[in-house]
Amino acid sequence: MRRFANHIIAGLVCACLWHSLAALAAEPVQIESDHLEIRHAKRQAIFTGHVHLTRGTFELFCDRLVAYYSKDGHGGIDQANAFGHVRMKQENKRGKSDKARLDNRRQILTLIGHAEMEDPDGKVKGSTIIHHIKTNETVVRQGETGRVQMHLDSKDTKKPEKKR
Repeated sequence: MRRFANHIIAGLVCACLWHSLAALAAEPVQIESDHLEIRHAKRQAIFTGHVHLTRGTFELFCDRLVAYYSKDGHGGIDQANAFGHVRMKQENKRGKSDKARLDNRRQILTLIGHAEMEDPDGKVKGSTIIHHIKTNETVVRQGETGRVQMHLDSKDTKKPEKKR
């Protein structure tokens, strides 16, 4: 009986996880900007001025975004390139860079050039930061010169709050 209950619980956990991942993949992309130019022949949409892209808990901000439509006709965006004052946020993570590339199908954002990402526990810097939107995981890479940097805020070194 106990073995049967464990199988039922495992099945429910798998079903919930599958449903959560399917819901994230099904979330639509919404883009707002001051101006939009559509180039149908190139399957391109160029957003300029205060661009704001959202998908679930993920947000991307930039001056200019060039989005490329799907070639298979599903109507979505396959990828996009962001330029100028690129910033991102997802839950408690914040990032910025010179430019970025969004692979919408694989749900990966690559911050390129003076890339930084931080959360409440610290900050990382490198020439390229690869952020996996679906899993909220980050990889930092450095170019030919320099090194990757990481700054961690220790819970022990934070100043205590003043009592009033």
